[in-house]
Amino acid sequence: MPNKEGGYGGYQRKPDRQRQVRAPGSSGGVRRVPPGGAAPSQTPRSPAGQSGSRSRQPARPAQQPPRQVYRAPYAPPTADEADGWQKPPAPPRRAAAQPRPTPAQQALRAAARRARQDRRLRRRLTLAGTAVCILLAAGVINAVLPADSAGATSETAQDPTAGLTASLVAPLPYAASQDGGITTIQDWGDVGPARQTDSYTYTAAPAQPAALPAFGRVDLDWFDDAAFLGDSLTVGFVDYEINVSDAQILGYEGASPNQIANRATMANGEVALDVLSGAQPAKLYLLMGANALAYQTGNDEGFLSYYGQMLDELKAALPNTAIYVQSVLPVRSDVAAEMPGLTPERVASINTSLQTMAAEKGCYYLALTEALCDENGYLNTSYAEQDGLHLTVSGYNAWVDYLCTHVPYDKDNPYQIGSDYYLTDSMKTLLSDLP
Repeated sequence: MPNKEGGYGGYQRKPDRQRQVRAPGSSGGVRRVPPGGAAPSQTPRSPAGQSGSRSRQPARPAQQPPRQVYRAPYAPPTADEADGWQKPPAPPRRAAAQPRPTPAQQALRAAARRARQDRRLRRRLTLAGTAVCILLAAGVINAVLPADSAGATSETAQDPTAGLTASLVAPLPYAASQDGGITTIQDWGDVGPARQTDSYTYTAAPAQPAALPAFGRVDLDWFDDAAFLGDSLTVGFVDYEINVSDAQILGYEGASPNQIANRATMANGEVALDVLSGAQPAKLYLLMGANALAYQTGNDEGFLSYYGQMLDELKAALPNTAIYVQSVLPVRSDVAAEMPGLTPERVASINTSLQTMAAEKGCYYLALTEALCDENGYLNTSYAEQDGLHLTVSGYNAWVDYLCTHVPYDKDNPYQIGSDYYLTDSMKTLLSDLP
């Protein structure tokens, strides 16, 4: 309801503001209403059911406001809808437009493409050139080799056993040949060992050399059935834990040939001959003499006599054992005056006698001085301990390396792959069928 001041409630109109209203039924005309009342030209409306001087025109429908669509807020599914309900996937996002590369970037990409193309071209040219070179080399080899060699190669490829007997330059190592009842002994250098190939194996001189030569290298498994007998130098195999596989080490400090031959009880309560007799090793490596020779001179005959007696006792106790007599080692040059019995001259004389003795008694002789001594015949400085007599770890490694390359020839030896005289299993099978 309007109040006495002409307003509604507590609100009062501003007296100085005019309202603009459209005349009823007009199409755009505007009439102004003064602040105090109705426009003077407007005819007042008649009450309902009465007719005035001016006909009443139908009211223009009011403009409809924009339609509001109601959207219910998100609510989680009910317990009944929980099974199988999935949240609708989010609409995919449009990827951001990539900026157009700059001219500098385009130039870099073009240069990279050209570099890749150049690398591909160079690789193809390299492969083609390699193939051409291989073909040219094969053509040259075929042109140089005689026709019979090519034929022999193809025959061997068809039959691996073809020509095997003829390729063996016989006889096999250490075998004597008979010519009219006369044994022919050939010089080692005349026949020599021939390297192993796919079509033949090597042979050696018929006569056994004085010192065991170098053949193919064997694995450490070679020492699985071996034993080492000696003095304090042999004890070093245990002290330094030198790898000789499962070899039996019988080292006795201060031992001499006469103690072994007379079955003396050693410091640890053992009798060497009894221990070896019970073990029956397939190989026995013997090194002894430093204690008997170091501080005495002029007793060569006595030493050699006991050494020969020791070999006889060992062969009687070990009838199936291969015995390897190793040369006596000298001392380092700076201690030769303290141990005059182990100078290079004295040691060389003793070793010559041991070499002859080993051949007479059917033993192998190993010139160990070749591996451990310098050009003047003294013990190599890098292999000697401070006392000038015993060996360092490097000395023992050189010792084992020498033994691995100096073994009697046998096609069943465990030669390492890559050795000059390595025999494959197939070659061993072929050789076993030969008479």
